[in-house]
Amino acid sequence: MMFRHCSMDELLELRDGRGTAASRGHLAACDACRAELERLHQRRAALKALSGVPVPRDRWPAVRDAYVAERRAGRWRLAGWSGLAAAAVAIAALGVGSAVSNGTLGEQTMLDSLRERSQQLDYTLQEVGTRRRVMDGLTALTIAELEDRVAVVDSAIERAGVVPVGTHDIRDLWHERVTLMEALVTSHVQRVSYVGF
Repeated sequence: MMFRHCSMDELLELRDGRGTAASRGHLAACDACRAELERLHQRRAALKALSGVPVPRDRWPAVRDAYVAERRAGRWRLAGWSGLAAAAVAIAALGVGSAVSNGTLGEQTMLDSLRERSQQLDYTLQEVGTRRRVMDGLTALTIAELEDRVAVVDSAIERAGVVPVGTHDIRDLWHERVTLMEALVTSHVQRVSYVGF
């Protein structure tokens, strides 16, 4: 006679008609083990009673076609964003850089231009950044460092609004922010175009 309850393996063997003599003897004397064996029988019967869901055998061509179409659309979207971001970065770099270096714009006009460019880059970064893709560790580190530097510059710009500083200093801060944001957008675009399909 067994002085312990039957294990699940022993109960399964009893259910399938292969239990040992000791297990069968224990089962005859133990209400708990008989109840557990009955639950196993009920589960098996319930599983057998489930209606089979027919699996369509001809779905692969439709799944493949949908996947190929999605990849193709993704490439076109990616190419559009990559081209747009690259063109925007190039135009802004030429326009703002030459204006700052030549001194052709007034200080306030240059400042307004830098602020506007910064807003455009923020918007572009939001659009590009919504695509969550896998990236390598070096790209992730570069993006994190750029975001940290942008946060430092943003803090300096905010302090400049409280503590009066010269227009030239504020312009330099906004110029640095634009430069960092352009690098950040470029990093995101290169990451997406490298990892994307």
